[in-house]
Amino acid sequence: MPDCILTTKTGKIIQYKFKKIMKYNYKINSENKTIVVITTGDLETKEVAAMGLIILLKANELKYKIIFDYRLSRNKISITEAYYWFSAHYDSINSKLKFIPSAYIAKKQDRDFFRFFETTSNNKSIPIKMFFDEKPALEWIESY
Repeated sequence: MPDCILTTKTGKIIQYKFKKIMKYNYKINSENKTIVVITTGDLETKEVAAMGLIILLKANELKYKIIFDYRLSRNKISITEAYYWFSAHYDSINSKLKFIPSAYIAKKQDRDFFRFFETTSNNKSIPIKMFFDEKPALEWIESY
């Protein structure tokens, strides 16, 4: 039995079965129109893409921005995967999802991965930015 079943606008049904390694919780803040996501465990491509889709679809529906907090997680996603992230995982579902402003909070040891992700995304006009602390991430996301 899948953990999550989504139906796209075109009627395509997407099913995800999460590994028990990565977990996430999110809070919807209606005051500043932001969804804050906190992950724990290993960040594997399939699970992060599925979680990201759920959050991006919710943010798109509400017209909210997103803060992803990955500081309690271990990144297992490759640089190559980061380069093609949005086109590989979301564009076929809704190409507008990548334009939702998103802040990524990471551990300092994941700096290279998230800086690369930020740079390649920004080069494609995708509004994301990485941080190491909550306060500057919140200030940036509120400026959008």
